[in-house]
Amino acid sequence: LLLAGLAAASAREPEFGEFRAVQESLSGVHPRMRASWLREHGLDNSYYTTFRKPDSQGLTCIGRWPWGPSWETCGQDSLLFLGSGSGVRILTITDSVHPRMVGQINARGLINQLVVQDSLLFVACGSWGAQVYSVSDPASPRELGSMDAVIGDLTVKDTLCYTLGGDSFRIFNVANPTQPLQLDALRDSGDVIAVTNGHAFLGGRWVMNVIDVTDPFSPRWVSSRGGEYTVLFARNNLLYYVSGIPFAFVILDVSNPLNIRELGRVNDVGGPGLYIGRWFAYLSTEPGCPGGGRTFYVINVSDSTHPVVRGSCELEGQPWDPFVFSPLTYAYLADDFGGLKVISLHSVTAPQVVADAFKAHLAYQVTVAGNIGYVANDGAGMIVLDLTHPSFPMTLGTYDTLGGGPGTITVAAKDSFTYITWVAGRKLRVVDVSDPVNPVFAGQAQTFGFPEHIVLCDTLAYSAEASRFEVFNVARPRQPELVGSCVSADMTAGGLSLEGSFAYIASSIDGFQIVNIADPRNPWVMKTIPELRTWGCDVVDTIAYVADFDDSLHIWSVANPHAPYQISSVPVNGSAADVVVSSRYAYVACRDLRVVDICDPRNPVVVSSASTPYSVRRVSYDSSHVYAACYWAGVCIFDTFTSSVAEEKQPHRHGRWVRVNRTVVEDNVTIEFCGTVGEKLTIHVYSVTGRQVKRPSAVRVQKHGLQQRMVGLKGLSAGVYVINTTLGGKAYALRIVKVQRR
Repeated sequence: LLLAGLAAASAREPEFGEFRAVQESLSGVHPRMRASWLREHGLDNSYYTTFRKPDSQGLTCIGRWPWGPSWETCGQDSLLFLGSGSGVRILTITDSVHPRMVGQINARGLINQLVVQDSLLFVACGSWGAQVYSVSDPASPRELGSMDAVIGDLTVKDTLCYTLGGDSFRIFNVANPTQPLQLDALRDSGDVIAVTNGHAFLGGRWVMNVIDVTDPFSPRWVSSRGGEYTVLFARNNLLYYVSGIPFAFVILDVSNPLNIRELGRVNDVGGPGLYIGRWFAYLSTEPGCPGGGRTFYVINVSDSTHPVVRGSCELEGQPWDPFVFSPLTYAYLADDFGGLKVISLHSVTAPQVVADAFKAHLAYQVTVAGNIGYVANDGAGMIVLDLTHPSFPMTLGTYDTLGGGPGTITVAAKDSFTYITWVAGRKLRVVDVSDPVNPVFAGQAQTFGFPEHIVLCDTLAYSAEASRFEVFNVARPRQPELVGSCVSADMTAGGLSLEGSFAYIASSIDGFQIVNIADPRNPWVMKTIPELRTWGCDVVDTIAYVADFDDSLHIWSVANPHAPYQISSVPVNGSAADVVVSSRYAYVACRDLRVVDICDPRNPVVVSSASTPYSVRRVSYDSSHVYAACYWAGVCIFDTFTSSVAEEKQPHRHGRWVRVNRTVVEDNVTIEFCGTVGEKLTIHVYSVTGRQVKRPSAVRVQKHGLQQRMVGLKGLSAGVYVINTTLGGKAYALRIVKVQRR
């Protein structure tokens, strides 16, 4: 405990090079154990230990595809509940081998625990608390109430819900599920909880504490027992647990909490999943377990003093939580990126995987083409979404590139083909999606490194890779061909943006790079900005918008690519991972989604935000929606900020407003305005650096309705300019782009 306390006291954010490694490590850690894992490694765990509520300031989330790794299961009657990413799949098992999805829940955060009691489903979401849903109608589950505290694990007994999370053990009265009432709390830490015989058992990495809860208004500590407790399951006088140090399945007699006795154990087995039936225990193990990693075990526990392994089967992927209905004919296993595995128990001595479904993994990126979305879903490959109804995106098809591990983290789409990464052999893969339900392999090309980001332009595919920038000719998609490359940034996480004859590469190690691609056969790095260590970028006109690890959006002028300079920056919520610009707004991926008004690049302002069920990795945009890829939590779909605030693109004939009739101009720009007769319109023209480039001018409103004023720009160099105007005491900032006369 002292060591854990010291680690927590010195907790820090991971360095640039550590971030990807930390994210990959967390993939093998159950969400309810991530706070402990981060603390033990001396890293900041506040994201998992600080309670938060869904919040939206001007942005509206209209739809979710919440699916990710499968961690938790529970069941009742003929319904099975599968926690996947930030969603719960409600499945019917009337066909035992082929469960069918009949409903879903979009939870607030990653699924930490599921408990079903009668018609109520309790969903623990860690730092998002726990919610209670009515599942009496499985097709239309309804949220009834919530328990607003950090809750990593919970269990329910009658009308009491016992929770553990953050730094507290809590007891709630849920007799009225619409208003759960906290009865009392006790400072204690741990990852897993079980309750039996009036006592709660709180297990963690180093110790298990026993709490007397016979009086729910006054819980009190009773005793402690050393050891590691990965999973706990209690029934009557018995407590079953799994340990990882050393690996073992253990049965304890807890009839006397002051004198807990070990009854029996099975050594060299252990992992994150356990379900106890009447006669058997069902256990999933993890890699590194001496008894066999990624294995499903059936253990006879009818004699608690002599548990015996009766059967086992090897598994692919990362098995988590099993659940078994009675009669004991099939087991259902939450299997990380493998989704749900169905295991036949017809022969207990030889269980066998007979089906799997609902695969999903980390959502790194989503690319949209019309009503179709393509999700780069890491270990689950590429997933194709039907976005005809953005409020309810649905899976159309999948293309599994690898089946686990780092796989598809970027996808680009054009015509009837998508271009995706493939870690095995470092490949750029082309997939024919003319039938989105059945994507098929079309062709591939060898890459120097693992592509981090692919951007298509005309017949070329540009690939930002670790240490290399490559250009492929995809005029014949089934035969992509390398046409040019150059040594570039040593990236651990990167983004890529194209503008004109330049490619802009975001690197968290070597800094921001500008590559000349005027001749795609001979690209070359023109400029590196080593101090600008970045995750993602978007370049519009001559302005680069850069998402930085320092919790900021930076705005740089790249009008002269040999001498770029910073214009401004604005802080956002946590490390900025990506940015996309549309019109006057930049959408920034960070711990949530932020909207920055960049009409005046010298003075960017965060104008809106919306919480997401997990941090956003990449963000994309079309004319009406913003799509946020949220790692383990799937994809969130938002109305654009302009839609959310009903920005007036076509002003009424009367009223007060100012606009430009064109944003891309040559020698002159026409300002259109409407106001009250006699009001004065003042006009100032600035470069993006804030230097005034035209003498101020003014004109008075002379009539009702539309008026125009022409402002000459002859003699000014090509680039972005800001026209600041005031009318009737209200300020308007108008951004234009001046181009050279043809």
